[in-house]
Amino acid sequence: MKKDDFVRKLDDAGDAIVTYRSQNSRRLKYNVCTRDFDNKYIQSKKNRAKPNQNQVLLFCWDTDSYRLLQPECVTSIVPLAAILKNDRIT
Repeated sequence: MKKDDFVRKLDDAGDAIVTYRSQNSRRLKYNVCTRDFDNKYIQSKKNRAKPNQNQVLLFCWDTDSYRLLQPECVTSIVPLAAILKNDRIT
């Protein structure tokens, strides 16, 4: 997936389950992530990760940490609201 498409889809989804292929093991993995850092809980967490031009900085709710993800490894983005069957308020 291209970086621009990834960012747009994730911003539209808000919180989402991002499935990606690990660069080390080549296995499919997932995280529950967001790019919306406008939250006191997320802002209270320390972040040492610095994204390069091929990476996107996300906060993962399931690991309770920041994560750098390469969009070309992403296989799917599923909005959490679709799984929980509630609409995201925009």
